[in-house]
Amino acid sequence: MGINGNRGRQRKAILILAVLALAVQAPLPGRASPVTRAEQERRRAEEEKSRAESEAQQLEQKLGQSRQKEQALEEELVRLLALKDILESDMEELKTQIQGADRDYRQAEEKRQRQYDILKKRIQFLYEEGDITYLDILLKAKNIGDVVSQTEYFRQLYEYDQEIIQRYEKLKQEAAGKKELLEEKQSQLEVMEEENESQQKELEGFIAARQKESSSFALELEAAQARAAQAAGEVIRKTEEIRILRARQEEDRIRQEKERIRQEQESAGREPGSAGQASGGAGTAGGRPVKSIGGTEFGRNVADYALQFVGNPYVYGGTSLTGGTDCSGYTQSVYRHFGVSIPRTSGEQAGFGREIPYEEMEPGDLVCYSGHVAMYIGGGRIVHASSRKEGIKVSNDPAYRTIVSIRRPWQ
Repeated sequence: MGINGNRGRQRKAILILAVLALAVQAPLPGRASPVTRAEQERRRAEEEKSRAESEAQQLEQKLGQSRQKEQALEEELVRLLALKDILESDMEELKTQIQGADRDYRQAEEKRQRQYDILKKRIQFLYEEGDITYLDILLKAKNIGDVVSQTEYFRQLYEYDQEIIQRYEKLKQEAAGKKELLEEKQSQLEVMEEENESQQKELEGFIAARQKESSSFALELEAAQARAAQAAGEVIRKTEEIRILRARQEEDRIRQEKERIRQEQESAGREPGSAGQASGGAGTAGGRPVKSIGGTEFGRNVADYALQFVGNPYVYGGTSLTGGTDCSGYTQSVYRHFGVSIPRTSGEQAGFGREIPYEEMEPGDLVCYSGHVAMYIGGGRIVHASSRKEGIKVSNDPAYRTIVSIRRPWQ
C-alpha cells in the first residue's frame, strides 16, 4: 500500500506539471502573443500599402489618360484651325484667279465684238451692192485685160471676206473658252464656300464644347491659333515647292517632246514645223483619259474604275457615282467597289491609310486638300468630283490647291 500510494502521488504530480506546461504554451482566450500581433500588423500594413499603390497607379493612369485626351483635343483644335487657314488661303488665291479670268474674258469679248462689227459692215456692204459674180465681170469688161483685172480683184475680195470670217470665228472661240474657264472657277469657288461654311460650323462647335470644359481656354485658343498658322504656312510652302518642281518637269517634257519631233522630221527628210505641236500627257486621247499610268496593279484598277465616271454630275453630300456625288463620296464609293472601307468626309480621309510623299504618288492614292479630295491616276493627273459646273473631271495639276496630305488607303 505504501509503495503504491507513493506511485499514485507521483503520477498525479506529473499530470499536474504537464497541464501547467500546456497552459503556459497555449495563448489565453482573448489575448494574443506579441509575435502574433506583430504578424497581424505587418499583414495589415502590407495590405494598406498594396491598396495605396493600386490607388496611386489608378490615379496615375487616369491622369495619363486625361493628359492624352487634353493633348488630343489640343491637336484637333490646331488641325481644324490650320485647315481653315489653308482653305481661306486657297479661296483668296482662287478669287485672284477669277479676277484675272474675268479680265481676260472681257478683253476677248471686246475683240470678238470689234471683229463682229467689221464682219457685219462687210455683210451690209455686200447686201447693198448686190452679189458680185463672174457674169457681172464679163459683161462689164471692155477687153480681156479688164476680165483679168476684175477677176483678181474678185479673188482678193473673196480672200479678204474669208479672212474676216476666220478671224471672227477664232476670236469667238477664244472668248467662249475664256468664259468657260471663268465659269468653272466661279463654280469651284461656290463649292469652296460650302466647304468653308462646313468647316466653320465644326470649328465653332468644337470651341463651344472646349470652353465649357476649360476655364483657361482663351489662352489655349491663342496658343493653338499660333501653332495652326505656323502649320498652315509650312503646308502652303511645301505645295509651292511642288508647283516649282512640276513647272520644271513640264518644261523638260516639252523640250524633250520638241527634240523628239525634230529628230523624227530630220530622219523623215521633212522641214521643221510640219509634224504639228507636242502631244499632251500620256494616257489621253482627244483630251479624254484612257488608262492610268504606273504604280501597282491594284492602284491602276482603282484609278481606271474611277475614270469610268468622268462627266457624271457633282452633288454636294451625294455618294452616287452615276446620279451625283461630292468629292469624298466619289472616292469612298470607288474604294467600296474594291472592298476597301474608307471614311466619308475629306477631312477624315486625309488621316486614313498610309501617308505618301508627293514624289512617290501612284494611281489610286488620295490627294487631300482642305475641304476637298481627289484621286491620283498617274502622269501628273488627278480625277475628282470638282464642282456643279464641271462634275467629275480629270485635271492636269495635283497641286492646283494646297496639298494637305497624300494617302494610300489600302495600306
